[in-house]
Amino acid sequence: MEWLSQHLEQWALVWFGLLFWGSIFGATLLYFFEAGLLISLIGYGLGLLFGLLAKNKGWTWIT
Repeated sequence: MEWLSQHLEQWALVWFGLLFWGSIFGATLLYFFEAGLLISLIGYGLGLLFGLLAKNKGWTWIT
């Protein structure tokens, strides 16, 4: 249980980027392109990238 707590402390911004921003980016891309699963996965990939950038640069404002 302690491992999970430490993991979430260190990677919270990445998970937030993946889940929250990825769903927003994915829904936005689906709205404009209406192509399906691949477009949604690209949105989640953008969210993951955004979360990784936030973790590395210390962007706590995205939460």
